[in-house]
Amino acid sequence: MSTRRTDSAATRASNRIHAQRTTGLPPRIAALLREAEQLLNQGDLRRAELALTTAAITAPEHPETLRWSGTLEFKRGRFQHARDEFLRALAHRPEDAVVLCLLASVQAELGEDTNALNLLRKAAECADDGMAWLSVGMELDRQGYADDALAAANRALEFNADDAVARLLRARCMYALGNAEGAAADYRVLIARKSNTAAAWYAMLDQKTIRIDAQELIALERAEAAAPATGDDRALLAFALGKAYEDAGQYDKAFAALTRANAYARAERPWNPAAFSTQVDAVRDAFDGLTTRADVVDQGGEVIFVVGLPRSGTTLVEQVLAAHPQVEGASELPYLYRVVGEESHRREQPFPQWVSAATSGDWGRMGRRYLQLSARWRTQRPRATDKLPANWLLAGAAMAMLPAARVIGCRRDAIETCWSCYKQLFAKDLVGFAYDFDSLAAYWHDCDRLCRYWAGREPERFRIQQYEDFVADPEGQVRALLAFCGLEFDAACLRFHEAQRSVRTASAAQVRQPLRQDTARSARYGELLAPLRSLLSKPASQ
Repeated sequence: MSTRRTDSAATRASNRIHAQRTTGLPPRIAALLREAEQLLNQGDLRRAELALTTAAITAPEHPETLRWSGTLEFKRGRFQHARDEFLRALAHRPEDAVVLCLLASVQAELGEDTNALNLLRKAAECADDGMAWLSVGMELDRQGYADDALAAANRALEFNADDAVARLLRARCMYALGNAEGAAADYRVLIARKSNTAAAWYAMLDQKTIRIDAQELIALERAEAAAPATGDDRALLAFALGKAYEDAGQYDKAFAALTRANAYARAERPWNPAAFSTQVDAVRDAFDGLTTRADVVDQGGEVIFVVGLPRSGTTLVEQVLAAHPQVEGASELPYLYRVVGEESHRREQPFPQWVSAATSGDWGRMGRRYLQLSARWRTQRPRATDKLPANWLLAGAAMAMLPAARVIGCRRDAIETCWSCYKQLFAKDLVGFAYDFDSLAAYWHDCDRLCRYWAGREPERFRIQQYEDFVADPEGQVRALLAFCGLEFDAACLRFHEAQRSVRTASAAQVRQPLRQDTARSARYGELLAPLRSLLSKPASQ
């Protein structure tokens, strides 16, 4: 199937759905709402607001005006306002599955997980076309319900087998649930159809366990050469090509492709390592000598934070813990940053400027807010992990608001960690440091020194888990890790790769395999990585 035919069919379907949803509106207003939709998808909130304001003058109560107005408020983080707009839209169309999904998103952001799940179930009952099922599936996936999201993606594909986004969603869910081969089959369908090709190539090779043959490698080379000069497609293809060359043992070509990939990514994701290091200093200084913590000393004993650089073993540690019958693996949760952000907004001061002024009551309140937001992850088991790697910067806040929580700082050989990060394209606005050797080395030093600070100051609450020690002595390290977390030893944790759970990170396939001794890759690149090794070997400021 040609790209033109596929894109044309998708465009016709989109236009048909838009016409149905804007029934009763003058063509000019319908066009304004379509413009607002496109601008919101592009992240241009200011111009989207202008278009919506104009549309609202003529049709303030039309459910599509309200839907997109609510979406604008949601993207701005004004969740209460967004909820009001979506509720007004549902007053006109109470069985609108798309708006029900949007309202579920708001409820989840507000920490009302039970209400969010009930709304998603209602949306599934109301879904009557592919777009509605896709909306249901994407929100279920965002909230971590991989099984239900997979079922919704399958329903969306029943309506339109050519829906590339639904197929990408299905592949993502299959991979999260441990079916890497099934996911790869869907990615290959998209590649053959020349539909969402860059995303499909990258996602397939990002599974780490999938290999491509010589003909596929040639096709990937041609796709990267033909990619547009701007946007993420070229970066996605170059990262995928780097992985394919590495798998083929062509390390010079792999390094060249990854150098291109990171240059493309860096252009879209600026990072200031000096400013970030200054922020890390400010965080350490704010907590240094501070003894104030939550007024309830045993608050947070049900939480285990797993932090560190990406690719440092965080997913492995979580998988080991999640194999324990008392622990739920919740993966990467946004709640710690949200709670700290809410407090900064309340005080009208950025973190960590307000830390010294926070009372034990303040820390207790923040801790209870975190526990409320994350409660759904402890409904089946009494304890849960929170494996957002970047939480290392907020470890002091986490231990102040949740005195009984445990924090595990994952540490792996510096060159292996940084080189693994350099080979990965992360979501925008999350990991801007990864696309340049100088930034990578500076970030590694920043993380290492702050984690060592906390491990020295709070050894009963903050443990550094060295990846290489785990590989050398799995049972000894598992026993020590469980003891640190206050958990009885369970042999299931030694068989962590057998744990049945959704894993929503790039290491999902790897942690479902027995522990390997040969995970190091950097030595194969020889002198090509000498600049990075030199930067990492320099002593960091203390």
